[in-house]
Amino acid sequence: MIWQRTDDLRGYLRDAVLPELQYGSDGPDLPPPGHKSHRNTLATRFRKYRHLTAIHYLGPSFDEIVNEWISARLPAKSAGFQDEDQRSGETLTIPSARRFKVNTAVPAPATNSTRLWTWVDHFPLRTIQRVLHHIFPKIQDWNFVSDDSGTDNDADIYKEFYFTDTRNPPSSEIRFNSVVVICQPPWVLSDEDIWQFTELKSLPMDNVPLRAKERLWAKLWDTCVRRQSTYFVVTSYQQWVFGAFSRGFTNAFVSPPMAAQSRDPTVLHAAIYWLASALAVEDGYVPPYVPEPVDYVMGDIPIPPHDSNDDIATIIDSLSSWTGKSEEPASSAHAAEVIPALGSERCVSGEVSGWAPMPYVRPRDLIATKRMVEQWRQTLPGCDDVQVAEGSSPPSLQDFDRLHGGDFWSDDPDDAARTVSSDHTEIGETKGHWLTRFSFLCTQ
Repeated sequence: MIWQRTDDLRGYLRDAVLPELQYGSDGPDLPPPGHKSHRNTLATRFRKYRHLTAIHYLGPSFDEIVNEWISARLPAKSAGFQDEDQRSGETLTIPSARRFKVNTAVPAPATNSTRLWTWVDHFPLRTIQRVLHHIFPKIQDWNFVSDDSGTDNDADIYKEFYFTDTRNPPSSEIRFNSVVVICQPPWVLSDEDIWQFTELKSLPMDNVPLRAKERLWAKLWDTCVRRQSTYFVVTSYQQWVFGAFSRGFTNAFVSPPMAAQSRDPTVLHAAIYWLASALAVEDGYVPPYVPEPVDYVMGDIPIPPHDSNDDIATIIDSLSSWTGKSEEPASSAHAAEVIPALGSERCVSGEVSGWAPMPYVRPRDLIATKRMVEQWRQTLPGCDDVQVAEGSSPPSLQDFDRLHGGDFWSDDPDDAARTVSSDHTEIGETKGHWLTRFSFLCTQ
């Protein structure tokens, strides 16, 4: 008996493992196992406003969370759903167990980046989209699109896909629920590169040349801020990482890398769970609340400019002996100390010390938080010149700068940004340029 794949969607996805990537004989050489590629020459340089001050590792419990959600949410019985949408041509493309009928073409071997993008689009993205449309019929207008604008100087080694509403005009709600998918070829982003990407603790706060893993984080941060989308996926096709930024983009949360042929869960399981989480599906992953500047939480973040080829001069060899902030313990208001670890009592042997999984914590209501901050600010002495009229928007940091002659958004780092404690608070004392500046303004 030949089954339609959606007669048992849960069974189909259980054995739907990404096909092994085929390389062409005339393609780039792959780095040896356990080695970095040294080819990740992204044209990204230091930006002062890029406050990614803590990167949290979700840990092995990520697999358990995905499996539990899949078991609860995926239908096991037929829902009368056809494998292929005759109108749109949308279909499931990844082979599964023999009892499921699968007819799909295999893209040409990957000899260059363009062909690698085709593999990513044809197998995982098309199947993920079809499954999500089946499980959540109300999101039929949400699809994967690719950025073909030609404005990116790194287009040969950095491809952006975007899962979003393609029918309705972009809104803040649509952007927030959308997902950025970043792809780099495996000869650029090797398995070792992607492991080091997930192990980074923060971005440097000093104006120094960035290394490969830092450039990738910096460019990912820029991309997500431009899109105003906090959920993201990073992949080389061979490895997959699922992550999310905090509301103010100062913290990030990333899963362990997942191999293309992983099972229990598979890449499809994890991707479906992650995109459903971005769509605010019940029991999906929500980044924990962390202390952040109010302006950043309310979306008052500078739109990063596109990097130019001139920025390549800032790139240093990834074997550099430079030791910067990113190799030191993460700060950002000691987020790792104030947030309890998910499953910390059952941490498995071999987990990176101090990198405990993060919990499910619903974010605070932003409107209530804004009101609370405004009420508190009105009680401070010396802030009469920044009173907020009822019904109007509070002044931004740029407004404060214009009022007091400052230049908060300058690319030149200030003295506060040079300190290792520049992005956290201690009892009775504020530290860091984004906290110190507010304290300064309220004493004028």
